[in-house]
Amino acid sequence: MTETNTKPTQSPDIVCSEVLDELVAYSPASSQAVSLNVSARAIFELCNGTRTVDDICSELSEPTGMPPEALRADVQAAIDQMRDLGLLIASHP
Repeated sequence: MTETNTKPTQSPDIVCSEVLDELVAYSPASSQAVSLNVSARAIFELCNGTRTVDDICSELSEPTGMPPEALRADVQAAIDQMRDLGLLIASHP
């Protein structure tokens, strides 16, 4: 699980391509390609090293119509999975 003060950021070697409404993120290091649906893509794009998980939840709150605390578990799980796949790294303040 990610620490609350970390600011997830996209791994610098990831290559992204749009395919229909999804984003395909390719990691040359692992030779893996991951297709991100609209929700995962929104989270991934907000992971730019300037936002904490709480910040990301707050930004997604308005477009989803859900309170940030209701989004936190799903956002955290998505970030953890993307980190495990090598798409994200944790930046510290």
